Amino acid sequence: MSYDIKTASLAMLACLPKRSAAILEKRFGLAKSGKRFTLEAIGNSYGITRERVRQIESDGLNRIRKAVVFTDLQPLFSGFTEYIKQQGGIVAENQLFSHFSREDISPEAVRFLFTLHPSVIYRGESDTWHSRWGLDGTVMDLVEHALSRVARAVESKDGTVAYDELSNMMRRELSAESMPTPSNEILSAYVGISKQIDKNYFNQWGHTSSSLVRPRGVRDLAYLVFQQASTPMHFSTAADHIRKVAAPRRVHAQTVHNELIKDKRFVLVGRGMYGLAEWGYEPGTVQDIIARVLSLGSLSKDALVEKVLSKRQVKENTILINLQNRRRFQKLPDGTYGNVI
Repeated sequence: MSYDIKTASLAMLACLPKRSAAILEKRFGLAKSGKRFTLEAIGNSYGITRERVRQIESDGLNRIRKAVVFTDLQPLFSGFTEYIKQQGGIVAENQLFSHFSREDISPEAVRFLFTLHPSVIYRGESDTWHSRWGLDGTVMDLVEHALSRVARAVESKDGTVAYDELSNMMRRELSAESMPTPSNEILSAYVGISKQIDKNYFNQWGHTSSSLVRPRGVRDLAYLVFQQASTPMHFSTAADHIRKVAAPRRVHAQTVHNELIKDKRFVLVGRGMYGLAEWGYEPGTVQDIIARVLSLGSLSKDALVEKVLSKRQVKENTILINLQNRRRFQKLPDGTYGNVI
């Protein structure tokens, strides 16, 4: 290569008049601070309009493309093109930055040179998509159409999906667009351009509108932690797990306790112990649970204890003591127990 990325960006600016170079430097954040300035901010500093700044920026880029030194960028451009091809023809801008930038090469310099590249297509950030670069508008459209359908399918599911399932969904949709079967690396690049598909702290994938993927607070984080643990736990233990997965977020144990009490997804099953209602645990006192169990029919003492223990973590003796409430429960002639009618 005639230039590396850092040297190339400086060389391209050097072929411009001083003011044009300074404006491009500000627009692309090529100074040491890396700060990118708006058209308005630059215009105010020079006493010119936003439109005039835009014109100077456009003129500066065109001047660079016509300069003799611009031909020296072809090896770099070939490298850029080859990388996008390897990623299936479209790749998120942040992935490009991650691949091409390093400690001495800023993402801003990478963006500047990609902007100068004559054969790449840029699509800006939106509510649905991350900023992305591609080589062929038709291919980009097909990939985005497939991703949109996958996003809708994932959104309609009640929960999250494993990455293998997500990959299979994506392959089916791409096949429907008559696109070749992509490698795992290409699939990952494709998914990376979507703002609607993401993974949570436990690598479970889903639609970003779901609280299972983008938890909205302590309650949602706790729900993910309990789902992953698949067993009741003390609220302080839940707080520890939340801190581990959502670091450096500060979560106090008492805050978790207060939030779990107010959320019907959680059931207090013992002293400070919570479980998920979807696991079969039920709210209420031990006597309330005994009454609900017996409402389905009389049971022997052992069968009753077993069913209550499946819904609440208490000692067997606690159940037997509560069963002695003669105003609510009665022992029937056959030795079984039932509710007082």
